[in-house]
Amino acid sequence: MTQPAQTTAPLIELIFDRLATDDVPTATAELVLAALTSEEDLTAALAGAPTRLDPSSPTDDGPAEQIWLKSVTVAGFRGVGPERTIQIGPGPGFTLVIGRNGSGKSSFAEAAELALTGDSARWADKTSVWRTGWRNLHNPDPCWVDVELRVDGVAAPTRVHRAWPAGAELADAEVTVTSAGGRHSGLSDLGLARPLELYRPFLTAAELGKLAAGTQSQLFDALFAILGLDALSDADQRLLRAARPHDTTIKEVRAQRTTLVATLGGIADDRARRTAALLRGRGAVDLGAVTAILDEPDDATTDREVLLCRELVALAPPPVDEVTRLAGQLRDAAIEAVRYDGGRSRAALRSAELLRLALEHHEDEGDGSCPVCATGTLDGGWRAAAAQSLTDLRQRSVAAQAATNRLTALLRQTHHLIDDLSVPEGPGSEPTVEALSDAVAALRRVPGEPAELADHLAARYPAVVAAADAARAYAEGFLRQRDTGWRAAAADVRAWVATAGGLPAREATLARLKAARAWLKDAGAQIRNERVAPFAEHSQRIWAQLRQESNVELGSMTLEGTNTRRRVVFPVSVDGADNGTALGVMSQGEMQALGLATFLPRSCAAESPFRFIVVDDPVQSMDPSKVDGLARVLAEPAEQRQVVVFTHDTRLPDAVTRLGLGDARIVEVTRAEKSVVTLRPGSDPVTRYLDDAHALARNDEIPAEVRGPVVTELCRSAIEASCHRAVWRARVARGVPHSDIEAAIEDASRRVATIVALAVFDDAEKGGDVLGWLGRRHGRRAVNAYQACREGVHGAYLADLPGLVADARLLAAALS
Repeated sequence: MTQPAQTTAPLIELIFDRLATDDVPTATAELVLAALTSEEDLTAALAGAPTRLDPSSPTDDGPAEQIWLKSVTVAGFRGVGPERTIQIGPGPGFTLVIGRNGSGKSSFAEAAELALTGDSARWADKTSVWRTGWRNLHNPDPCWVDVELRVDGVAAPTRVHRAWPAGAELADAEVTVTSAGGRHSGLSDLGLARPLELYRPFLTAAELGKLAAGTQSQLFDALFAILGLDALSDADQRLLRAARPHDTTIKEVRAQRTTLVATLGGIADDRARRTAALLRGRGAVDLGAVTAILDEPDDATTDREVLLCRELVALAPPPVDEVTRLAGQLRDAAIEAVRYDGGRSRAALRSAELLRLALEHHEDEGDGSCPVCATGTLDGGWRAAAAQSLTDLRQRSVAAQAATNRLTALLRQTHHLIDDLSVPEGPGSEPTVEALSDAVAALRRVPGEPAELADHLAARYPAVVAAADAARAYAEGFLRQRDTGWRAAAADVRAWVATAGGLPAREATLARLKAARAWLKDAGAQIRNERVAPFAEHSQRIWAQLRQESNVELGSMTLEGTNTRRRVVFPVSVDGADNGTALGVMSQGEMQALGLATFLPRSCAAESPFRFIVVDDPVQSMDPSKVDGLARVLAEPAEQRQVVVFTHDTRLPDAVTRLGLGDARIVEVTRAEKSVVTLRPGSDPVTRYLDDAHALARNDEIPAEVRGPVVTELCRSAIEASCHRAVWRARVARGVPHSDIEAAIEDASRRVATIVALAVFDDAEKGGDVLGWLGRRHGRRAVNAYQACREGVHGAYLADLPGLVADARLLAAALS
């Protein structure tokens, strides 16, 4: 199958070249390139930092190796009870898994999808009821699914295993991923998470209709990502996010300007009138002139009462609770100081000094009579008692000193508090001002004793605060009556000026961002059209094969719109009449066909690492002519990929057989009681060739000399198919790349001897050793069949064509 030619040049290189070709201004180009890389780079570019960019070093989304499907194993999941495995042919080919509804065949398709993606599209949009029957009813434990993959050129398989312990929910699977590199935490470690999202190789019947008629934005995003264009969307969103705060601030400043003009117009103040004149209009505002008005002295008035009220408003005496706490501390300090009388303290100091000298005397002279009184004795007992007394005296002295220091500090703080209280001087005609003066004067008549001062402070200070509050309330009311509103408006204007000062820089930045978005939008549309064209052509080719007798023609698919209005457009015409983009004219079968025409180009993209696609029940609602088209469409990618189709409809395998579309392998699935599933091989290519040869060999209505060459050719085809299968199996197991296997088979298929030698000896040049090997290993019958297929019908077989078929069957089994 020929893949659609695609523009594979990295997107960043295309943008870089177009920026140079279009001669885009440097300021705009820098933002475009920065937006394509990261949010941080765009922020740096806006700040004037150079853009970090290496256009020659694009990054890949996933692994470059080709990945093939080897097997799918299911146990205790959905309709499968005891463990069963479907083996998939090692190379390109068409595998049909058939079985009636309820046979369990779709369980294998869902298991493969669930193992690799962690979910099933069949359940994704359903209610929770759909997610409750995933564990098999008859054999719920153990419950696990396993997918074995082959990476091209790697001998060891990659295995993805999901198991559910008893009682676990669907989302609580234990996932094990192993490869030639060891054990991994998930498929993301192997670089497969992103490719699985981009080139999703699974398709169910439920999805077929959604692909064409479902959420257009989701299909748009899927194709956009496959085409490598999601970076354009990301860049546009970064530019949009960067522009939003600048745009919002600019609009807010302009709106605030209008509001301020209206507010200032209602204020009877010359400053407000002059400021409004500067703000009015749509041109730039002279912010320096506005600031000069705001900075004009606010105390130009000589009204002494106004000046007094402004001073009263500024009054802020300490809170009552704070001063009450100070009074309590002063009282406690006074009591503590009284405990250590000053006189006693001096006496204690003298006694301590005498004891210290006596102890030093005893230290020098030893035991003896007291040198002071001459009656007492200084000995060891006296020394111990004297040392303890000296310690007590020193502690009392230290405590007395600390109490005195604390009392002194609190007294100083109290006097400072009282002295710092000030009463503005004014006309004094207002009773509240006189009350404040009287309260402060009463507080300043302080007593001499500390304890009395504490009581005085606690008793008098609340009256000062109450008087100050009353005076402030009077002053605020007075100033409100005299104020024109300029002070409040001036504060708002000053805040606006601070913001408006940065407006030119914001407007310049916003213009750069808009220019970058506009250029990126135009360039992105051109690149998008170039890249989507091959996919559109591929979809049209598929539709042409699927439509068969349909009178609906499909035009070239296009991607249109951006952001919330993005969509995929399928131009449709009926009997030559343009029907726009409406898909309502299509039947359900035609919608299924259109969905497949959308899915295959995406899953078969040349960049996809997956060389397999799994399709579940694609035949629904299709008439017989479209089934023939479906068989041809699916057989085409099977030339390069593994195409695995699950279906209950026998029309598809019949069409594949009838149309002779390649060597399709058929697996029949049946389900007995207790969910016991049986997998039986259908007619593989070897069996079909030999069965056809057997039927022709026994047809006596055709002369033997006519039948002979045809029977021989059918037997030869069976032998070659058997050899092909053996070569694929052996070489894939050794990790030989698929392209090398195909080349070896094609080269060896020129003669029977070389293809058999390749299958038997892994060396096509050993054709001369085949006869001896066959004779030693499998006897004369195998040798005769080999010679007949190689050289043509000899006399021995002209009379026994059924014998030739039987011997060829023996040889095919030996070579497999």
